This record gives sequence, structure tokens and C-alpha cells, in this order.
Amino acid sequence: MAGVYVGNLDPRVSERDLEDEFRVFGVIKAVWVARRPPGYAFIDFDDHRDAEDAIRELDGKNGWRVELSHNSRGQGGGRGAGDGRGRSGGSDLKCYECGEPDHFARECHSRGG
Repeated sequence: MAGVYVGNLDPRVSERDLEDEFRVFGVIKAVWVARRPPGYAFIDFDDHRDAEDAIRELDGKNGWRVELSHNSRGQGGGRGAGDGRGRSGGSDLKCYECGEPDHFARECHSRGG
């Protein structure tokens, strides 16, 4: 399994919207859309080649940032749709720019902007 990070999302984007955009690339195992804070999502593909195709085709479309999830464990890891368990601790929440906890990529000081 391969996880894809999608950033710079409009807060109104739904799981279904993302499924519609990404399913043309292959079998999707799970979609998780952040709500607090909004603006990003994770999509788990069954095959890493499908994830790579989606990244190549969709990065930059609609202003989205699409990249391989840096925190992908290869095993579901509880990040499937509707699984809210274990979120309050925040131990899995890290910046996808620098890998540090306590902030997200759009707030990252290492972006150089």
C-alpha cells in the first residue's frame, strides 16, 4: 500500500471529491480528509505505482500539492476513513516538509517563504 499526501485543499473538498479525482489511477483503500485544521488529506492506494501516477498527474492541479506520504507505514496504521481513535495525542501528526511535530507543512518555517 502507498499513501499520498494532498495539501492546499479547499476546506469544502470532501472524501467523495477526492475519490472521484484519484480513482482513475487505481484501487483506493482509504481516504481521510482533515477537518481541524482543514486543508489536507491522505489517500491510500493499493499499489505504489498507482500512487506515483496520481502524484505525477495531479500535483499542481487545482493548486494542490500532491506527494508521497512521508509517514506511510505500508500497513493501514489506523488512518482509514472514520477512524478517529488515537488522534488526541498527536504523536503521528508531523510536518510533511521537515518531519518535525507540532506544526503542519503550510506553517513550516523550512519552506523558505
